[in-house]
Amino acid sequence: MVVAVAFGALGAGPAWADPTPRVADRPPVSHQGPSARPSGESPGDGASPEVADPDALSGDVDVAPFRAALSREYFAVAPTTLPRRTLQRIADLDGVAAVEVVDAARVTIDGEPTSVLGVDPSTFRNYAPAPSARSDEIWQGVAEGRIALSNDVGKQRDLDVGSTVTVAGGRGEVDKEVWTHATSGVAGIDGLVSRSAARELGFPRGNGVIISAPDADLWELRDRLQEVLGDDAGLQLLAEDPEPRPSDAEGDPVADSAIEEMIAAAESRLGLPYVWGAEGPDSFDCSGLVQWAFAEAGVAVPRVTHDQWWAGEHVDFADARRGDLIFWRTDPTAPDYISHVAIYLGDGMMLEAPRSGDVVKVTEVRTDRMAGVVRVRIAD
Repeated sequence: MVVAVAFGALGAGPAWADPTPRVADRPPVSHQGPSARPSGESPGDGASPEVADPDALSGDVDVAPFRAALSREYFAVAPTTLPRRTLQRIADLDGVAAVEVVDAARVTIDGEPTSVLGVDPSTFRNYAPAPSARSDEIWQGVAEGRIALSNDVGKQRDLDVGSTVTVAGGRGEVDKEVWTHATSGVAGIDGLVSRSAARELGFPRGNGVIISAPDADLWELRDRLQEVLGDDAGLQLLAEDPEPRPSDAEGDPVADSAIEEMIAAAESRLGLPYVWGAEGPDSFDCSGLVQWAFAEAGVAVPRVTHDQWWAGEHVDFADARRGDLIFWRTDPTAPDYISHVAIYLGDGMMLEAPRSGDVVKVTEVRTDRMAGVVRVRIAD
C-alpha cells in the first residue's frame, strides 16, 4: 500500500525543540564556507556513483543535460496533490529561486518500508548532490524505469547495484533493477524513480515540492511556507546554517539526570545488532538508537539523522559534554549530507550503532569527516 510521505521526520518544527538556525545575516551562497555549501555542490571532484550497465541504456527517453547546481532549502510534502495555485504561491515567496515538483510515497522494497520520490530526471538532477548530478548515465537509467537507491539503504540492506528488487505500491508489485547507489540529498528519502514509474506504482501525483531559496532568511521562509501549505503538509529543512547556533539557542539543555538515564538506556543495548531502519528495542540503526535512548529518558528527538542535527545547540567538539550527539558526513555520493550519529560518553569515547554486520558498541571518537556536535535542547 502506498502511503504519502508525511511521516514525523518531515513534520513542521516539533514540540520538543525549536531547531531555528540563526539565519538573519546568512551570507550569499557564493560567500558561504565549506560546511554551508549549497546541497548541489560538493568539495573536490568525487567520482560519480557507478551504475549497473551503461550499455543497457536504450536512449529512447530524452534526458536534459546537467545545467547548474540548485540548492535545496526545504522539502514539503502533502497527502494529496498540491494545487497549482499553491505551487505558484510558493514560487512567488520572497527569496524562492526555484521549485521542483515530485511525487512522494512510502512503499515497500523487498518487503521493507522505504520512502521514495518520483522525479523528472531532466530537472531533479540539478538539485542532486554533485557526484550524481553530473552523471548522464544515472538519470538516463532512472528515466528508463530503473530505481536509484540511497548509498545507505543500498549497502546496509545488501541491495546491490544490478540486482532486482520488488517494489510494492498501491497498484501491486513491480520489479525494478537497482541502477545505482546515489543519495538524493533529501533526508529520509531512500529511493528515486521516474514520475512515470511513480504513476505505475500508484503514488500521489505532485504531492511534494523541493524549494531552492539560497538567499532567503530560512525561518521567515518557513513561516510563509507553513501559511501557504496549511496544516496537512509536512515541511523539512534541508539547508544548513553557516554559523554555529548561539549559546542562548531557544530551549533548555536536557537535564544531567535525563542524560544519564538516556546513556544507561543506550548502554543496555550494547551487543545488539545494527539493522537498517530499526528503532529497537532488539536492533537499531544509528539514529534509531539515539531516538530510542532519549525516549527512555522521556525526551523526544526526531527519527532521521539529518533532523537530529537540528535538535539543539551546535558546539565545538572541544567543548563536548557527556550525552552530546556527534555527527559525521561519510556518504561519498553526497559529501555534504549528515549520514551518521553517535552518543558522546566523555573522555574521547562514544556509543554508536555503526553499520550492517556490526553491533551497538562503545568506541573511540573518530574525528575524520566529523560534521559537528549537538547538545539537545527541550523547548520551554
